[in-house]
Amino acid sequence: MITPAHDREVLSQRTVVQVKKVLEALSTRKDMRDHLYENDLPAWFIRQANQRYAWNWLEALMDLRNGQFFYPPHSHDEVDTIVPDDDAFSRLPPKDLGEVLIRKLAAVAFVSLHEIPAASFGLTESLPRSLQLDGYDVDEINVRLVPLEGPVSAKQEEGHLTRLVIASGVPASDVVLKHIEDASALYMDGKDHASLNESRNLIQSLVDGISTETNTHGKHSIGLPGNTKDRIEYLTKVGFLVPDEEAAFKSSWGSLSAGSHPGVPEREQARIGLVLALELGQLLLIKFIDWKTNAYRGFS
Repeated sequence: MITPAHDREVLSQRTVVQVKKVLEALSTRKDMRDHLYENDLPAWFIRQANQRYAWNWLEALMDLRNGQFFYPPHSHDEVDTIVPDDDAFSRLPPKDLGEVLIRKLAAVAFVSLHEIPAASFGLTESLPRSLQLDGYDVDEINVRLVPLEGPVSAKQEEGHLTRLVIASGVPASDVVLKHIEDASALYMDGKDHASLNESRNLIQSLVDGISTETNTHGKHSIGLPGNTKDRIEYLTKVGFLVPDEEAAFKSSWGSLSAGSHPGVPEREQARIGLVLALELGQLLLIKFIDWKTNAYRGFS
């Protein structure tokens, strides 16, 4: 059964592409009309995907997102949609309905992964990882997305951090943004150790940038040390961090640098490390924006 989305719950474009890849792989192995209908997709949706889009999944998914999927070809917005008037979905605005159906297709793709050869790691692993970063799991019995426990979505946190990097003017912001991008992309590709390294590099680049900027402009008498652990201490000595924040950053830095954690699968280490780096990075930048406003010597 398809359930409505709340507040236009939107999957990342990264996840939409993974859904497209799985559906394309399935289209070469199955009668998609049968497969979609038995997973509760409406008949009018299946006809449109077949007759108008000829199972061109990227075009169909993009038009679901912009609302054009629900109109006959070359029509204008005032033309009636293909959704029957007696269908419950006819009450939803086209873009909202599009997101509902994208989410349903993501769930269908997820539960169909077992039908794709195990050697296709990019398909069988990337979609679950991307959904996880968006903050979702799949109810395989009812074939629908369900939020992961807790309010943290790596997609949202990545967006928050990216905006803070741009707004803050932190030194080497292009490098920081690349670490954010790479940590997420490497996790998606199943390169867990490399992703964990990028999460560590993200924190290191922020600590280095804030430290060097403070040393240059803050007119503090304390000299700037060379390594990250000592620079965390430096930021406490000049008043940027308080002692409990210093302890938290040292502990987190040690965890990100330790490599293997017995009893914790490498995939989980990479995921936790990514979320940890995204959250700690935001804390640093929120403080840095105020710190910079106050001449690198205090807070408002």
